[in-house]
Amino acid sequence: MAVTWTDSIKEDIDRIESYILETIHSDNAELDEMCRYVIQSGGKRVRPIVCLLCHLALGGTDKERAIRIGSAFEIVHSATLIHDDINDQGEMRRGRRTLHREYTLTKAIVAGDFMLTRGYKAMGSIPEEAMDIIANAASSMSEGEFIQQDFERVATVTEEDYFKIINGKTAVLINAAAMIGAYLVTRDREKLSVIDEYASKIGLSFQIIDDTLDIIGSSKDTGTRVGIDMTEGKPTLPVIYGMQDPKHGDEIRSIYVRKDASSDDIMHALDLIKETDSIERCRKAAERLADEAVTAIRKLPESEYRDSLEGLARYIVSRDR
Repeated sequence: MAVTWTDSIKEDIDRIESYILETIHSDNAELDEMCRYVIQSGGKRVRPIVCLLCHLALGGTDKERAIRIGSAFEIVHSATLIHDDINDQGEMRRGRRTLHREYTLTKAIVAGDFMLTRGYKAMGSIPEEAMDIIANAASSMSEGEFIQQDFERVATVTEEDYFKIINGKTAVLINAAAMIGAYLVTRDREKLSVIDEYASKIGLSFQIIDDTLDIIGSSKDTGTRVGIDMTEGKPTLPVIYGMQDPKHGDEIRSIYVRKDASSDDIMHALDLIKETDSIERCRKAAERLADEAVTAIRKLPESEYRDSLEGLARYIVSRDR
């Protein structure tokens, strides 16, 4: 049987799921149901997995603590998605109605706040010197959302702007999870620098692929309707590269900036982007970041957990959902 990158922690993945559900439990039946609705809609659990793997790759032995803290990051991430969907007036996520559409706007806000507090509470056992990592990640996520909103439907958005957005909205939380997993083991600056570089690279790569799948993905595979980012005017790398195309760029740009673009307009823009070199450029950018992540993590001693971190970096760029 072929070895996969998850084999080294196969038994721990179920524990991650169990701990997340335990942590978000509420004695209020409806609130508990809403939180479960969000968590059980799916997700790749990258944050708890990378927290655990980085901990183990550095020689850590406190699996339970790494699982607990990594799961807390996943809960915080899920809570931010509730609020993102409210801000974007989103209808669907992972093939299901968004929480505020399935229940009510007011209750969804409360559920998001509840999950945030539960997530941060579960991080209470992290080393004191690592608290800055949590605080900085929380601040960066808010700043990333603000920058994204500033550039929605703005035709002059640049690649540099895009990376600022996704670093704040996605990469910093993945990086924070990895760094806390490492902090549970060591304070060695060289080793922490390796983890920092690795996690930052896979975080950026992860979001580039997500944004690419919004253009070329299958709704059946991704669990969500394609073209949502374009519909909402989000500045993603495939759109930015598409707008740079000498043949189709102007037409893509004219649709991207319009709030009243129809679903047919959106699908036409997606088709035009597919005719450019945008998707290939995005794939290459993600692969380059994954290669850099692998180069970084190979500075650690060889182990099955280091191999799993390499495999995770490769999986991120090869996935179709």
